[in-house]
Amino acid sequence: MYLEAFQLSKDHKPNSEEEKARIEKSGGKVEKCIEKGVRFGPYRVWKNGESYPGLAMSRSIGDLVASKIGVICTPGKKKI
Repeated sequence: MYLEAFQLSKDHKPNSEEEKARIEKSGGKVEKCIEKGVRFGPYRVWKNGESYPGLAMSRSIGDLVASKIGVICTPGKKKI
């Protein structure tokens, strides 16, 4: 007898297709940080034309700036 683990949720990465589409539709952009022409680190949510908020997730509670550019607080749903 053995136990098998299975995923109950998924990470809400800004660069996933569904999350990125929602963010871009709301006026945000998804890209990595850039320094001296080199992109690095995880994908982040930015306000178009600005260098903030730089949030490395697409779902968050209480971020007033990010909530205006597509970051939501609603948890994802997993079909089991």
